[in-house]
This record gives sequence, structure tokens and C-alpha cells, in this order.
Amino acid sequence: LQSGQIQECFLSINNMAFHNNPKIATDGLVCCLDANDAQSYPGSGNDWFDLTGHDDFTITAGSSFSDGVLTLDDINAGNDSGSSPPSAWQGTTDCTIDTWYNMTTPFGSCCDTVFGRYDFRFFQIGTSLYTMISFAANNTPGYEDGARYYQHPAFTISSGVWHHLVGMRRAGRYIIWIDGVEKYNGNFGTSLSLYGANNENWYINTNRHNAKYGVCRIWNRGLSDDEILQNFNAQRNRFGI
Repeated sequence: LQSGQIQECFLSINNMAFHNNPKIATDGLVCCLDANDAQSYPGSGNDWFDLTGHDDFTITAGSSFSDGVLTLDDINAGNDSGSSPPSAWQGTTDCTIDTWYNMTTPFGSCCDTVFGRYDFRFFQIGTSLYTMISFAANNTPGYEDGARYYQHPAFTISSGVWHHLVGMRRAGRYIIWIDGVEKYNGNFGTSLSLYGANNENWYINTNRHNAKYGVCRIWNRGLSDDEILQNFNAQRNRFGI
């Protein structure tokens, strides 16, 4: 096996047990929620367990579950530690989030979260998918000290089908991939640190309608292009892409 990878299984940091899972990049993986893994979601209940053992998510109301998919309708899930997230999630330099997501009813109002924390997240309006990353200016020449700077580039996605969404800060670059294709790679905020990393709740599906989720993950580093494609290709058949 190559470093940072496990073939046909995911090694749970919690209990050193092996779970059935395709090959994904595990170096720096600090949150892994997988609805198709009974160790992460047992098929019922309001707990979605993090396979890395850092922090679980509580679904605030009922959900439906079928064939490895959680459907959340007008409800959400939030990390149990709230606005004091695990230190592994508090990096201010690099971070990657991804999710396998299917929005079955396009939502028109602004700006409910698909996955992430407020200042590092996906959100959707209609069929436009936004990836928002905010930055903090701390004694940075050319910026107002203590100010918050953000962008949220948007790209159209289709409703009623699965999408693999990746939002990332890597080596000072602001990067977005959708369905195995790089959509954005910019230098906005390149000299700034990530805003709100140590005091923001993480959420899944704040008030979305009939949203389907398969996987939600966090890495405490920026993945390489090859690793993004590795993750996409490892699970695309599962989601019919």
C-alpha cells in the first residue's frame, strides 16, 4: 500500500477496526462521515459518527436512510462540539472539504449551508453552487488589520443527480473542483490566514429540501490534484457518475 492510502478498507482511528471502503486519500483526513458504512451511520438514529474519531454530528430531527444514502429534508446536522471544534479542524493555513451531494429540490433563498462552517463551506441558491472561503488580515501589509475578506465563486450544478464537491485552500491558492474537474484556482487571500477556524460550528444541510448525502469529509491540508481525482474515481460508481 502507498503512504496515506488503504486499499479496500478504511482504518478507523477510533478502534483500529477495518471498515469496507474504496481507496481514498487518508493523509490528513480528520473527519469522515460515510452513510454507507455502518460504523458511521448504523441505518437509523440521529448520530452520524466520524470514522476518524474527532467529532460526531447530530441530526437535529428525523431523517430517511436507504441504500447508503441519508436524506435530510428541512433539517440539519451539526458537530457535537459546536463552536469549539476539534483542534484538528482548526488549521488556519490549508484545509480541504468534500462531499457527495444530491440536491433533489433546488432551493431559492440565501444562503443555507450544504456542508462546512460558515466561513469555509458550500452553499447553494437554485442550481448555483457556491464555495465560500473567508480570510483574516492580521498585521498583513495592504489589508485592514482584523478585517474579514471573503469570496464565494459560483458554478451551476444539475439537480436530481449526484455531485462530488471539493473546496480547498492549498499553498495560498483558493481551489474548487466539481465532479472531477477543476473549476477555479485563484490567489485571493493568498497571504492571509483562514478566518473563524477555531470558533465556528460545522453544519450539514441547514434547512435544505430533500438533500441527499453520501459522504462528508475534512482534511487538515490541501489535497493534490491526483488525490482529488483518486477520491472521485474511487466512489463515482457508487453514485452513478
